[in-house]
Amino acid sequence: MWPQWSRSKWRRLRDRYRHGLGPYAHLFAAYAGDQVVAIDCETTGLDSRTAELVSIAAVVIKDGRVLSSQSLDVKLMPPDSLKEDTIRIHRLRPVDLEGGESVRDALDALLAFIGNRPLVGWCVAFDVAMINRYLRPLMGFDLPNDTIELSALYQKKMRYWQPEMTPDLRFDAMAGALQVPVMERHTARGDAVTSALMYLQLQKSTLN
Repeated sequence: MWPQWSRSKWRRLRDRYRHGLGPYAHLFAAYAGDQVVAIDCETTGLDSRTAELVSIAAVVIKDGRVLSSQSLDVKLMPPDSLKEDTIRIHRLRPVDLEGGESVRDALDALLAFIGNRPLVGWCVAFDVAMINRYLRPLMGFDLPNDTIELSALYQKKMRYWQPEMTPDLRFDAMAGALQVPVMERHTARGDAVTSALMYLQLQKSTLN
């Protein structure tokens, strides 16, 4: 009898079969290291089916440290849907994106940087869905990396630390509760670094 897997798991298995011997085979190998990569995307909207990518950032976490020297920060060419309402959030104007990377070059850089390491982020499923919407048509597969949802990890820890309280899962509220400085909010690099710091704080056994 066939196992009752989700559609995404079946797709991931099919991608591994199709690309397991190709140039991206290393992405589908099981990760055996000790590093995690914090990731964040800035987009033109909050619907992953229609929004467009503006920037992607990632930073390595290893041995209890955020390795700022090992980071990726890619800005893309300005998409047509870049409007004033979204510019107010991420503050990236068309002029700021002049000379930005093509989607293909940005994805190549991202895949080369993250490899097969696990990805952590706040609402990481949205970021992965945004990337996959471009990645599958161009390269024929979705990101195969394991993911760690920061808000789910925070909620689990808070139930242990403060079981009488209902945790506030908003990004800034989580950072405040974890006593983590918010770095350049609503920039891909700033949010990726802040997410990495929150992840490290959540690895501790107690909340001061």
